[in-house]
Amino acid sequence: MNKAEKNQQGFSLPEALIAALLLSVSVLGLLNYFQSLSHGFMRQWQVQQAWSEAHSQLEAYSATGNVTEPQIKGWEYQLSVFPVGQHCQRINVVILTPTHYQARLQRLLCEPGTGNPAG
Repeated sequence: MNKAEKNQQGFSLPEALIAALLLSVSVLGLLNYFQSLSHGFMRQWQVQQAWSEAHSQLEAYSATGNVTEPQIKGWEYQLSVFPVGQHCQRINVVILTPTHYQARLQRLLCEPGTGNPAG
């Protein structure tokens, strides 16, 4: 071997393997972080949609006396009506998302001109 060959610089095989290992661990960490962010955004979207859907169901029942067809498959919808006094009803709407988040809204509906729930 001459002197020029001995002074060559570069990475040895162990250095290259360690660099590849560090890169793969870093990429796996970033992918895990991305997955956590995606899950959080999906849950937040479901929470927002659940409240929006509960409000829509209350509005539909207030306007027509019926609920609308559920817009999102896989979600559970529950509407219950309870009499309050002679002229009013309390409407409860519960929306349950696939991640088990529950949005619950209530509204008191009285016949026009009666205003007093006690009758």
